Amino acid sequence: MNLDNQYGIIKNLVIDYIEKEGDVIPLHIKSNPDDMEHVKNIATSILCTKWKIGYPGGSFVESVINNDLMEAFMKADTTNRDCMYFYVKLIYNISRPNSLDK
Repeated sequence: MNLDNQYGIIKNLVIDYIEKEGDVIPLHIKSNPDDMEHVKNIATSILCTKWKIGYPGGSFVESVINNDLMEAFMKADTTNRDCMYFYVKLIYNISRPNSLDK
């Protein structure tokens, strides 16, 4: 499976998870389409980095994956800082799908 297909699978997992657990994303972010696209992209990068698919994420993503709370908050922009709980729930609750290995 090529990288674009893997990325698409992961992005869809993120979108599905937002629909299921999006109540932990603050309303001021949920109501802003640009912020929500940012959250989707960062969440996708977090899972890709965790599962070693494609290139590793940036310094914020790496600090989240490395469970470095202080570094994650230092590297976070305002949107990511406000969505930290969502990212932690995502990492904890989403398992790598077998379809990525085909």
